[in-house]
Amino acid sequence: MFLILASSAAALAVATPIHSAEISHASNAYTASYKTESTVRLRQVESRFANRPSVPVCRWQAELVVNRDVAVQGRTLAAVAKPIHRFAPLSGSHAGNCTAARGQIEAEVARHNGARSVEAVTVARQDRAVLVNELDGIHSLSVKGAVTGG
Repeated sequence: MFLILASSAAALAVATPIHSAEISHASNAYTASYKTESTVRLRQVESRFANRPSVPVCRWQAELVVNRDVAVQGRTLAAVAKPIHRFAPLSGSHAGNCTAARGQIEAEVARHNGARSVEAVTVARQDRAVLVNELDGIHSLSVKGAVTGG
């Protein structure tokens, strides 16, 4: 008897806006927008025995992240755009191939994300002070660079 594992992998990502904030800092108006991004990785594994039919299993893992984007005067400020919170990953497996299980997995991930939506919004709202500190740091560097020439 020997065992062969065959696998295939796929990833799905969905971003959902959850909060935005206007921040006035150093005579600039910044717009911070927050989104949750859900990424699901699917991996189909088939165990094959010499004298038995293969049995596919879909293993999956979902991650939920709160991302921050910041714009000033219509331009993205990449220096402060980043993930600000990662939730514990959710994972599971379904008998059968991943194509057939996709609807069940998406429903389970949607329930998981919905259960964390209030916490995600709270995290986004609490980020204001952190963002202002980061903008202070960028402003002090730019003012210092302008005064000293570099």
